[in-house]
Amino acid sequence: MKAFIPGRKYAVVSITGSACLLKCKFCEGKYLEKMYSAPTPKKLYSLAEILWKRGFKGLLISGGFNEYGQLPIGPYLPVIKEIKKDFDLVVSVHPGLVNNKTIAEMKKVGIDVVDYQLVVDDFVIREVMNLKNRSSIDFLTTLRNLYEEGLYVAVHIPIGLNYGVIKSEYDALNILFNVLDPHILIFLVLTPTRGTPMEHVKPPDITEIVDLISYARNIYKGEIALGCMRPAFYKPTLDKLLLEKRVIDRIVLPLQQYIKRYRLKVVDACCSLPEKLIARFEP
Repeated sequence: MKAFIPGRKYAVVSITGSACLLKCKFCEGKYLEKMYSAPTPKKLYSLAEILWKRGFKGLLISGGFNEYGQLPIGPYLPVIKEIKKDFDLVVSVHPGLVNNKTIAEMKKVGIDVVDYQLVVDDFVIREVMNLKNRSSIDFLTTLRNLYEEGLYVAVHIPIGLNYGVIKSEYDALNILFNVLDPHILIFLVLTPTRGTPMEHVKPPDITEIVDLISYARNIYKGEIALGCMRPAFYKPTLDKLLLEKRVIDRIVLPLQQYIKRYRLKVVDACCSLPEKLIARFEP
């Protein structure tokens, strides 16, 4: 099992600064404030050069989404190609519901990883994520298109976005496994965030989270990760249960004592990386 520590060699960059048109109720753009900001292609290239000189080896490119659930990544793709050529950085992208043209361009410039959040609950999509003109069909269609283009897709399953209730997450898993064989499966847990409409929502019960991930483990033989988004106060119990049950292969930012206790191999990167790239990020 591996412990992933992003931030030391893998930078998270917002190409929209702190701006987000979508304003999901569980985030409202708060997380963008903690990212490196590169609101123009030229600034992204300059930032990549600075980080490369500091010893960084990878970038996660994210940012705020528009009203259609898309990251405005298009103008940045030519620069990403130059960044990969000039600095040999691993580049992952969190693009949202991008169209086929953008997907083809992402493949052409050599995007290493697509971080893709799969949601099949239409209430969550429209009322929590504020995507009034989108549905689960759009999420599944985009996912299939990414795979058919041959991109490496790290599927993220958020747990508890329906105001802390596990409601459609099992459906998401069943639909996913019926459609394709994921490269990797990453679970995220609703984290009440100060200043958002969901700051007082109680996350799902820990035992229910463990049951869901255990269910995935029973029907999926690929690698499963517990991602970076989960309440800090859940870590002592949730992380311990999942590690002891050995239902996950990767975990992001576990408690230091668990790294030692469970002899986790440390990787200084995002947990979504394919196995062939991991060696670059080992201490």
